[in-house]
Amino acid sequence: MKKFPIILTLAMLALMASALHASEIVKIQLSDGETMTGKLDLPPGGGDVRALVMFIAGTGPNTYINHRKLAGAEFNYFDLFVDEFNKRGVGFFAYNRRGVEIGNTPPYYDTVDKEKYKKYLPGIEVKDIGTAIAHLRNAPRLKTAKVILLGWSEGTILAAMAAENADNKIAALFLAGYAHENMSDIIKWQLSGEPSMINIRKYFDVDKDNSIVRSEYEAATPGATYMRTNVFKNAKFEDLDVNKDGKIDAADFKIINSGRLQGVLNAIEKGDDAWIWANYFRITTAWLKEYFALEPNKTRLLRIEIPIYIFHGEDDANVSVAGVIDLQNRFAQKNKTNLHAFVFKGHDHDLNYMLWPLKKTISEGIQKIFDVAGEINGR
Repeated sequence: MKKFPIILTLAMLALMASALHASEIVKIQLSDGETMTGKLDLPPGGGDVRALVMFIAGTGPNTYINHRKLAGAEFNYFDLFVDEFNKRGVGFFAYNRRGVEIGNTPPYYDTVDKEKYKKYLPGIEVKDIGTAIAHLRNAPRLKTAKVILLGWSEGTILAAMAAENADNKIAALFLAGYAHENMSDIIKWQLSGEPSMINIRKYFDVDKDNSIVRSEYEAATPGATYMRTNVFKNAKFEDLDVNKDGKIDAADFKIINSGRLQGVLNAIEKGDDAWIWANYFRITTAWLKEYFALEPNKTRLLRIEIPIYIFHGEDDANVSVAGVIDLQNRFAQKNKTNLHAFVFKGHDHDLNYMLWPLKKTISEGIQKIFDVAGEINGR
């Protein structure tokens, strides 16, 4: 018998998607009259949802899908979270940051209204999070849902601040890529040279002494060859051993990064948003100044009594894993037992997220986030 190919129409695809979750674009009026646009994804069926994860994104423009084109892959960042949380009976909500809409231009597919984006500040976003939570609790299926804030990177600071407000009634904090120190100290560490070594040591540092000698740098291994050619643009050992001590280490990269750090600090002092946007990150000097004045998580979290779960990569070059260890010690000293920290070997700041779009594999670290949510939800 001749077999005919099955052609999936858009209607059929939509029906298949609805069997996995029910999606809704949500418009939320904020305290100053502006509107937050978000996407709410609930598990199939009409019953009450017992847990809802609200994603608090890392630094910069973000949308409720975070469409991306990176490393040769094009994908919606949040699709993985929607599917995995909904499988466990957990709802998921993500939102457009102030002044940000979905765009058509790779790699980030966003458009930014810079005037509205100026209100992307920690104090304002924390209020927006509270407004969004109150709005979502009015949804018929979310009346009794436990609200879990999943903060990533900068989002770990915002999530902790939102959890301090008792009116938000947060059930648990999930903090991935955990930011422990004040933002000023974080930025200085990021440009200290240590993160550079974290990023490259797996390619060169054979004896694992956190430094690279000439023989390691010039090795013919695939990893070392790729890094020399594509990252260091065929730079010679002498070019990177800038202090001429016979090895490449954090001290060399600190010298290499010193001009960049000074440029950032000078721009902040002058209020030069254009320089920051073009040469550092898509943020404002007002954002930096407000964060520099904030209390760090290392003391704030000690006041929070709800369960706190930290998911951190051992090779995180954005925020040091040392912060997780320090926080564990601080909780132990206070005899507090509501902290649960997981550190994953070989994981980066994104907990090796890119395994999913590139290989359709979920990393151990991200899998743990989904599993803990399922446990909280009794699934």
